Amino acid sequence: MSGFRLAGLLRVRRTQEKLAAGESAMSASEARVARRLHEEARAVLGAHQLAGGGPAGWAASVAARSALRGGLLEAQGEAELAAERAGEAERRWAAARARTRALEQLESRRAEERARQALKEEQRRIDDLRAGPSGPWADLPDDAQDDPTDATDEERL
Repeated sequence: MSGFRLAGLLRVRRTQEKLAAGESAMSASEARVARRLHEEARAVLGAHQLAGGGPAGWAASVAARSALRGGLLEAQGEAELAAERAGEAERRWAAARARTRALEQLESRRAEERARQALKEEQRRIDDLRAGPSGPWADLPDDAQDDPTDATDEERL
């Protein structure tokens, strides 16, 4: 295994994802507000009644209706722009989430590989214990009765 650690990069990606999620939430909120303002402008225009009262009243009423229509078109444009910005922010958040998930999956696979390696090493140690001593210490006695350092010089000869 290489010494490369993903923790730092993963923290950066998670921070980027949180920022993108915050921007997405803010844009979505702005889009909801713009949509509500558009609906209100539509309702106001729909509720507007042309007034009578002669040519001056009629002209004032038409001018008011025209202004309301202009406000409605402006609100509609703002709502569409806000919806587009919200969609872009949501796509950026989804891309940031995908990058974070890719690193999380890589980190998970690396953790699984480290666990497999640890189990393999533990199994190797267990197998070595079952097989008995080997290597440079193989000729050492297993119990104290066979220890040649306890024997007298005559017994060793």
